[in-house]
Amino acid sequence: MSTAHQRKVRLSLLNYETHKGFMTNPNTTILIVEDDADIAELMQLLLEREGYSVRVASDGLEALQQLRTEVEPDLILLDLMMPRMDGEQFLKRMRADHHTHIPVVILSGHVSAQAKARELHAACCLMKPVESNDLLQTVKQFALAHWHKDAF
Repeated sequence: MSTAHQRKVRLSLLNYETHKGFMTNPNTTILIVEDDADIAELMQLLLEREGYSVRVASDGLEALQQLRTEVEPDLILLDLMMPRMDGEQFLKRMRADHHTHIPVVILSGHVSAQAKARELHAACCLMKPVESNDLLQTVKQFALAHWHKDAF
């Protein structure tokens, strides 16, 4: 990632508007699957600051291992282009392992990401660089909807 792009991402994530009345469940867990350590760390900091529990995996293989050994997340934020196992391979394996109920939000800077998200039946797709308010609103929408569904 270029230095200018990193600065834009940092500014976007760190200078977001505070959501008045934005309440999260402290038991809501988000899994970030992102190979760019800077982006993963910034998203983690932003989401933890909002009260979410956050785990990070650097590729699809690590994310699959977490799904198999740890408490299931309420939402997965998934990069498509990663080494070892990319986001598309991860999503297909995740579903084959019967984790079909976890909403997945695809994060990508690639122009074909929206079409790929529809093809893979992802909950939605956010284009990188992701604005912090867009990320927070999307996480709130899908993670809390998943949490409420599981509570009943």
